[in-house]
Amino acid sequence: YKPPLYTYLVVPSVAVFGLNDFAVRFPSAFLGVLAVLFAYLMVKELLEENSKETTDRLARRSPALPDAGGTRSKLIALLSAFFLAISPWHLQFSRVAFETNSATFWSVLGTWAFLKGVKSQNRQIAYWFSLAAVSFGANLFMYHNARVFIPIYSLALLILFRNFLARNKKYLIIPFTITLLFIALLIPIITSISGQLRYKGTTIFADVSPQFRTSSLIAQDQEAGQELVGRIFHNRRLIYVPILIENYLSHFRPTYLFLTADMERHHAPQIGLLYLWDLPFIAAGIYFLVKNKFPKSTKVIIFWWFLIAPVASSVTWGVPHSLRSEIYLPTYQIFAAVGFITLYGVVRRKKIFLVTSTVVLAFNFLFYLHQYYVHMPHDFSKAWLYGRKQAAEFTEFVKGKYDQVIVSTKLEQPHEFWLYYLKYDPAKYLEEGGTVSGGFLEDRNKFDKYLFKPIEYEKQKQEAKTLFVGLPKEFPPGVNVLKQIKYLNGEPAIYIVGDE
Repeated sequence: YKPPLYTYLVVPSVAVFGLNDFAVRFPSAFLGVLAVLFAYLMVKELLEENSKETTDRLARRSPALPDAGGTRSKLIALLSAFFLAISPWHLQFSRVAFETNSATFWSVLGTWAFLKGVKSQNRQIAYWFSLAAVSFGANLFMYHNARVFIPIYSLALLILFRNFLARNKKYLIIPFTITLLFIALLIPIITSISGQLRYKGTTIFADVSPQFRTSSLIAQDQEAGQELVGRIFHNRRLIYVPILIENYLSHFRPTYLFLTADMERHHAPQIGLLYLWDLPFIAAGIYFLVKNKFPKSTKVIIFWWFLIAPVASSVTWGVPHSLRSEIYLPTYQIFAAVGFITLYGVVRRKKIFLVTSTVVLAFNFLFYLHQYYVHMPHDFSKAWLYGRKQAAEFTEFVKGKYDQVIVSTKLEQPHEFWLYYLKYDPAKYLEEGGTVSGGFLEDRNKFDKYLFKPIEYEKQKQEAKTLFVGLPKEFPPGVNVLKQIKYLNGEPAIYIVGDE
């Protein structure tokens, strides 16, 4: 169900820090920090491709900046990294254990290594391309979106640098072998029934209602005597194309990017995925990258990355989806950095431009921090499934008085929370049967006295002396509520019901 790499990365963290929230989140935060560093190195390599032409152009555009050497490329790279470091999108997913954030790191690292490879000679080519192959290959086991993004993205790199690769084939044996190894490991997974569960659970192609609508339209065409035309225009093989296009384009909506984002767990209140401050500089950066004489390879890599980033998310429901498309980063930050540096070079009142931009950015960033630390816990605690820890600890404290504890599956895969917060011995759990994977409403999971299933209160309370844990709406009026857990906004979250 979940790609395994992040789990493996958590193992040494738990070994060092113990089983706690910090240990689980540390690898994501650490790779998020490394992504900033390698974003700088990657952008620097991108802009230094044919760097003389680039820096000469920038020197004409930005005469106020220090020198006409590599300084401007370094400034753009530095700004790109800085914008990534303070990005709401990047910070939101770096600070929790979301695999997609780590996938961004591997993409950036792989691109940097590949660019270093095409500038190297002899055995250094094999070294850098091997690092790129490991990075891209590891990404396939980090998050599902990378399994779509990496092959398409890598194809562009291979085509773009095909002449260089053809001249240095003898140094590609090891990188090629590494690539084949990762592919060989991946194919059995994605072709297995269990490996396809996630795809089938999220893809728009699992929804057959568009095909039913097509059949209805074809029937209408038959009645009108235009059966052939109907079968062409309403072909079931094409019915999903408009949906795919709409899903793809939804990821570029300004309101989604700069104002609302998507679900509550993916952003702070009143904050989008990007700052409003970013908008003019992103627009300017896209314009200058297209119009000015940046190296062809630079343009192709950045824009290809940018355009294919939402492809994986586009075949799923619930779009636009910031988690499934976070692999956009750091393209938006590169656009903003190019726009900022180039605009700084062409405006007349540079001090006013710099001071105004800094003040507005600082306001945006401080407002984000305020919303994140003050209002998000209060407003969005329900989205973050608040209360599971308190419920698990309370049930463990009183379970000795009961024959069994039934925890409602409406608490969203609660067995994971109880196992984690109670630090239940994994070996013992496996001896008792382990996890039964049958979807979000699987009702066969159990360990110790805990049963995870839908609550049928009147029936189940007769079977044994039972402690119940569930949503308030799952219980009839007048039950004996031993403990009520509330969300941080005061709304009732969880009832723990017993007969004491």
